[in-house]
Amino acid sequence: MAQTHTPPSTYILRDLHDVAVPESVSWWPQTTGWKIFAVLCFVLFLYGVYRFVSHWWKNRYRSEAIQAIAQLQVNDANDTKQLFSILKIVLIYLDNTNAPLFDEQFLKKLDELNPNGVQFNGDISTRWVRSVFNPNMALESSERKLLMERAINWVNTHDNMVKKPSLINTFRQFWGEKNE
Repeated sequence: MAQTHTPPSTYILRDLHDVAVPESVSWWPQTTGWKIFAVLCFVLFLYGVYRFVSHWWKNRYRSEAIQAIAQLQVNDANDTKQLFSILKIVLIYLDNTNAPLFDEQFLKKLDELNPNGVQFNGDISTRWVRSVFNPNMALESSERKLLMERAINWVNTHDNMVKKPSLINTFRQFWGEKNE
């Protein structure tokens, strides 16, 4: 026996009217100032993401070099050659004119790119560079460990002082040469 539901039919409810539902309020800002502010915040957010990704992209070689140095073994005498190769590759990546550097010039360039940090001027560094090409020279494991620590520190803290010319300086050079 199923009963159907019927609304109450008492005299109290006969003048009752349904409640009118108001229109929904938009979440979008109504004034132009808030819209401009939202667009400005979005542009600043995109600029921050661009700067972060650009910084990461320019410095990705650092993490790759540190990973390569970390894989070297302190007890292996051949790893001094690989350490030299890693730092040489980093120097060439920074500036192609560093390719022919060798011996004292190589060490000076490392020191030049990191003036306030770790320095490669010393007896151990000189013997290290010479041992790369002289199989009769060997470094002790403590010296190899010190060189690896210096190399990791150098990769983390060096600064590429080779600055690319800005667009304004390029125009100044172009117009300066044209006018002369």
